[in-house]
Amino acid sequence: MQNSSSDIDAIRQVVNQVLEVHAREEGGQRSQARSEILIHSMQVFAQRGLQRTTVQHLLDASDVSRRTFYKYFRNKMDVLESIYRIFVDNMLLHFHKEVKQASSARDIIRNTTKVYFDYHVSMGPIIRLMMEEARSSTSALAPHRVRAQDIASEVLTSQISRYTGKSYEPLVFRTMLWMLENYSLYIFEDGGFSQERLDLCEKVAIGIAESLVLGEVTPGMLERPVS
Repeated sequence: MQNSSSDIDAIRQVVNQVLEVHAREEGGQRSQARSEILIHSMQVFAQRGLQRTTVQHLLDASDVSRRTFYKYFRNKMDVLESIYRIFVDNMLLHFHKEVKQASSARDIIRNTTKVYFDYHVSMGPIIRLMMEEARSSTSALAPHRVRAQDIASEVLTSQISRYTGKSYEPLVFRTMLWMLENYSLYIFEDGGFSQERLDLCEKVAIGIAESLVLGEVTPGMLERPVS
């Protein structure tokens, strides 16, 4: 499946935004060539998978020389790790924004769950590849996954406690994040995307979180619809 120009533009906007933040934090400048390699490599990994992708495939897609490629990356895994780090950092930016704008614990649950699924869907098929790779403890992606879960669970623990007055074990929210992660893989099961699965997973995830954290659940969230 080919990405449309609007899809590429959306990906480019995300990549450039996060790389600008990285450059400021590291005291450097964002490289446009590096950005283009990352942007076009997403489609290659999504179509071919990690094992069937070679550096030459990435060179062809991004239209850069081998010399330019190795100026910024060691190998194809280094590219995938950079893409995943961008995904994680942008996800956390959206996550913090939703938590900050929420006016209740229920808002936090609903808004962060929605932004989690929306962002995963916006990344397309490559998200399944990266998530499966990141779950391996020996993968270069694994530390970024752990870091994201640490940050997100700490934010949820402190902010939801602020509204409910309860002191939660952080593992409660890490468990919820594991659940969301598994749901995201389920949405892209069999190599495709299912809007029906997305709607169901979002509804059930919110229902479980409300029941677990608030002790109550909005009617209809966990019941099977009557046909």
